[in-house]
Parts: sequence; C-alpha cells; structure tokens
Amino acid sequence: MAAAAAPFTPVDHVLEGRVASGTFINVIGIVIDFRAPIPTKKTDYKAQIRFYDESAQDVDSKSLTLNVFRGRDAMPNPACGDVVVILRAKVQTYNFELSLMTNYQTDIYVFTALNIPKPPQGAEKALHPIVKKPSRVLTGADFVHVSAFYHRIDKDRVPTAAEYHHKFEASVQVKEKFSLLRDVACDRFVDVIAEVVKQPYDLGDKFTLWISDYTEHANFFNFIMEDLDSHTRPGPRNSAVGSNAADSDWCGPYGKHSLQITCWEPHAAAIRANNISVGSWVFIKNLQIKYGRNSSNLEGFLRGDQEFHSKINISVLENLDDADAMDPRLLDTIRRRLNYEKEKKSQLKSIREAAKAGQKRRAALEDDSKPRKSNSKARRNEKRQAAKNVAVSATNPEHEKSPTPEAKTSKIKLNSIIKCENEKQPLSTVAELLEQIYFETLISTDAAKLPLPFINANYRASVRVKNYLPHRLEDFTFAKLKGDIYDVLSDAESDSSDNSEDMTMDRFVTSERIAGWAWRFHLLLEDARDTDDAEQKDEVWVTVDNHAAQCLLNMNACDLNHSKSEVAKLREKLFYLWGDLEEQKTKKLQRKAKAGKQARTNAPPADSDDEGPSSGIVPANRPFSCCIKQYGVKMREADEAKADAGEGRRWQRMYGLFGTQISVPDVVRTE
Repeated sequence: MAAAAAPFTPVDHVLEGRVASGTFINVIGIVIDFRAPIPTKKTDYKAQIRFYDESAQDVDSKSLTLNVFRGRDAMPNPACGDVVVILRAKVQTYNFELSLMTNYQTDIYVFTALNIPKPPQGAEKALHPIVKKPSRVLTGADFVHVSAFYHRIDKDRVPTAAEYHHKFEASVQVKEKFSLLRDVACDRFVDVIAEVVKQPYDLGDKFTLWISDYTEHANFFNFIMEDLDSHTRPGPRNSAVGSNAADSDWCGPYGKHSLQITCWEPHAAAIRANNISVGSWVFIKNLQIKYGRNSSNLEGFLRGDQEFHSKINISVLENLDDADAMDPRLLDTIRRRLNYEKEKKSQLKSIREAAKAGQKRRAALEDDSKPRKSNSKARRNEKRQAAKNVAVSATNPEHEKSPTPEAKTSKIKLNSIIKCENEKQPLSTVAELLEQIYFETLISTDAAKLPLPFINANYRASVRVKNYLPHRLEDFTFAKLKGDIYDVLSDAESDSSDNSEDMTMDRFVTSERIAGWAWRFHLLLEDARDTDDAEQKDEVWVTVDNHAAQCLLNMNACDLNHSKSEVAKLREKLFYLWGDLEEQKTKKLQRKAKAGKQARTNAPPADSDDEGPSSGIVPANRPFSCCIKQYGVKMREADEAKADAGEGRRWQRMYGLFGTQISVPDVVRTE
C-alpha cells in the first residue's frame, strides 16, 4: 500500500489561534515574500518566508511567516510563487503575532513553480536541491499533493517577479534602524528601546504614551521640576492617566529626556492586551519621527503596516533579571537610567543645601533687628547667680526661691498615651545623643583620642515631634520588590542601589513585582523643654523602620495610596503623637507651592498672607518618652581620606526609633 501524503494544517487555523503555541505542525503554501538571511547574535542566521494556502487565499491580509534559523549554507532560497512544504515547524507568538519557527527537526522543501507539472504527475523534478539532511523523506503521494495544490490555488496574490526581487534586495541592503532618542531626526523611521515613563492614555483607537531611553534631545519637550517635592516618582499603580505634557503629575525624567508617541491599531490593541504601562521596557520598531502640533517638539508615530495589517511593532522586553540573556542595548539603557538617578539626587542635594543657606541668611538678617541673646559666658554667670540664690534661700526662709533646672524638668507633663519600654533607663538629652564619642588609645607612646563615627547604643529621651518625612502620609510605606532592575548591572555599577537607607521609592513597578509592603518614615524630634525657654533646642532626625512602625502604630504596612480607611486610621494614630503638626505642615506646603507658582509667573502675592513669616512650624503637641538607638550604615564616599568603612565607603551615624507605642484603640477620629 502506497504511503499517504503528510497531513497539513490550514494557515487560517494558525492565524485564528486554533492551534496552540508550541505545537509542531506541517504546512504547505505558495511563497509571496522572502527576507534574506541575516546573522543573529549566535552562530546561525535568520531568514523569513511568508506564504499562504487555500484557506487564506481570499483575504489579502492573511499570510503566515516561517522564521528560519540555520547556518548560512543550509538556508532555502525560494523564488516568487514557488511552493514550500514545511514539516514539523513550531507555532509561536512573537510581538503579538502568530508565526512559525524552525528547530533542528524542521524540514523545508521548495519546489520551483515553473517546473511543477499538472496532476496526477508528481513534482519530483521541481524540487530544489536538498541543503540539509531531512528528518522525513517525501513520498510519491507528497509530490502528487504538491502538484495538485499548486494548480488548484488562486495565484492572484502572488506579486510580480520585479516586486518580489525589489523586496528581497531591500532586505539584503537593510540599514541599521536602531537609534538612541538623542540621535533621532524629523522624517526618520527608527527602532528604539525605552522605558514607559508615564501611564499610557487610551483613546480607544489609539494610545499616547511617553518613553525615555535617558538620552537628551534639544527638540524634546522640556520638563521642569516645579519644586523639590515633585521629583519623587509615583508609587506602584498610582500614576494618573493621561499624557499631556503640561500635566502636574509628571514625575520625571526631567529636562529633555522624554518623547511622546502615538500608537494606532493594531499596536493600540497590543498595548492594551499586554498591559504595557508605566515602568514597562519596550522595543519599538519602525517609529516615525515628526514634529508635533506645536511645531516645536519632536514626537513619535507608530502606524499600522500597509502591507501586513496585523504586524505589531511594539513589544515588552523580557529577561530583566538575566544580564546574559538581555539585549545589550537594553543593558546600556538601564545603565543610563542609573546614572540619571545619581545625577538627579546630587542636584537635589545641592538645591536643598543652597535653599537652606538662603534661609539662614534671611534669618540672620531678621535677627539683626532683634535684641541679641546673651552669650554662653553670660548664661553661665546667670546660672551661677541662680545657684547663689538657692544657697541664700536655704539660710533665709524669707528669700524667694528660684526654680532649679531639675524643677523646670519636673514641670514638663509627658503624653501618657505614648508608652516606652525600659522606663527604668535614665533619661538622656538630645545633646547627649548627638555627643561625639572618642576612643582613647596609644599611638607609639603618645595618648590619642580617636573620634568614633558611631556607637551601638540605646537611649531613652523626652522629646516632641517637630517635623516628619515624607510629606504625604500615603508615602509612609513602600513596595518591597521581587527584583531590582539594577540587579542586572555589575556590583560596581549598581553600587548606589544596594542601600535601602539611601534609596527613595522612585521606581516604576507593576503589581506583579511587588512582594509586599513595609513602613519607612522619619521624625524630627526636639528635646522636651518648657516653651518659654529662649535657648535653641537640640533636634535629631530618627528613622522609623518597618519593625519600629509596627510597634508604634500597631498597624501592618499596605498600599496607602489605595486605602483611604488605612490612611484615616494612620492619621488618627499620629494625631496622638504629634498633635496638629500635619495640619500646620500641609498649610505651609500649600503656601510654599502657591508662592512658587506666583514667582514662576512673576505675579504679585494675592494677599498679605502670601508674604507670611518664614518661621518654622510650632505644632501644638505634648512631649513624650521614647526609645532611640544609635547605629551606623555604610555610605558611598569618593574622598579616599574619608572612606573609613572600606573602599569607596564611609560610616554614617544614624538614629532610629524603637520600643515605643501609641496605646490607643483603633478608632478613627471624627471632626
């Protein structure tokens, strides 16, 4: 009995998704396009054969592509209209498009169209020379099937020989279209790798989104940081929808680093289906660069392919945790992103220091018009006189007693709602916490005192809260990620991202990468003294980490940006800790933002309130007793003379809250 012809899967079954990805199938078709072999990153080459069969012959947009991966000498070379028989090809979805790809078992047989006889004759004589040893040899029934297929199919979709040759030559002479955004120019078509830096805006039939590869172009829109607080990028899944450049929710990158692009179908459907969002790394092909409506800034336009209507030119880049498998161009982009973050952080630090210096100068000018406080010598004389008065009063009952420092301390009423462990630990002042500790030793025969960068010590202090960071309660928690985008860089490159104390939560992340949430915020604590004490009070910033915050608040961390009830509960708890501090701070920040906006528009203040004093916040809250620990963390240090914690590192003294609790029930305060 003669062997039967191989079973073939209709092309439209693949295109309509009726064949699962990963399935190995046999197909037959008539060739309408062939892209010349090009070298891959490995040792083989890649070519593409596009074809259709009887199931797709009536729809011009229906055709299937075979991606051929082989050595240069084993590549097929079909001509226009030839018949191709493909055995054991693998179905795949790539760039949102269904296609086929070869593996080591795939056989490709090409038959010259002009030499295929009419059935019942077989097409043996039309078969191209075999360039790769086949896994399955064709039978007589297969050759007869090829003849019948060729003379039965509608060939109206087959291009002319000239058109086919022109496309083939174009694929041979293809120019490198990949470009950095800094190198794009009007009327060019480019391929780019970039990060989506603003939530895509869905307009139904199209999307607009902003991308950046962290290079700069003179003709991009210039994003200016409005204030020092606007540099923090939105938290996970907390980005407002929209792509208007003038939106106030832009959170970087600043300057001329970002390009707005508009994506039409079928790319819009691909963005929607693949959930491309802020923080996604994408590869965009054939992006047209033109000037936008304002004729001043370049924009990108991603339209549908006029010939292959279902072709998708935007795809999400995978393997973000595997440097070996990652496209080296993406690795370079991540490296530029890290450098941008470093530079931005350095600039913000310089701006803050300059602003602080300006505030000190203004305060000094104001002090010139006020009576000067007594100097330290005068204060010591006053204390001696007070001591003499105490001695006199001891022998003279009629003499009025002066209050002693101990008496002044005893008058302070602590907040009984704030509980502190180790109540038997003697109280320390903030000045004692900040005191420099020395290590006494001998160098040769000489005694020496060496300053210690920090000591591991615990204290109990009476303090009140003067300030806090971040400014928004919603930012008191941060997302713990399953992996960091900078992990793919070498240790030396990603050095700045390995210290959680030194990093802000400013990365774009998706919910899939979030492993959980943790607390982290900071409190400015002031030494508790009577409010009429004219002396400058000592202050210290303390960190409240996840464990300390759980103890303090009796609350687990969560995404506060999406939980109003938890924010309300947190606000209630903190009201017992710091009184009306949040209300005062919010008003001050609003005044500051309003004044900054007026300054940018050169407008005068709306009323005299806008010219209010620059004095600090004086919240109405009661002091409390708490536990504070001193510890050290390693920081980057460029000055070798200061690097006392290893190469390129120095110790930084830190203070943290611990063992302190707000002992109130979880009831939300109502106005």
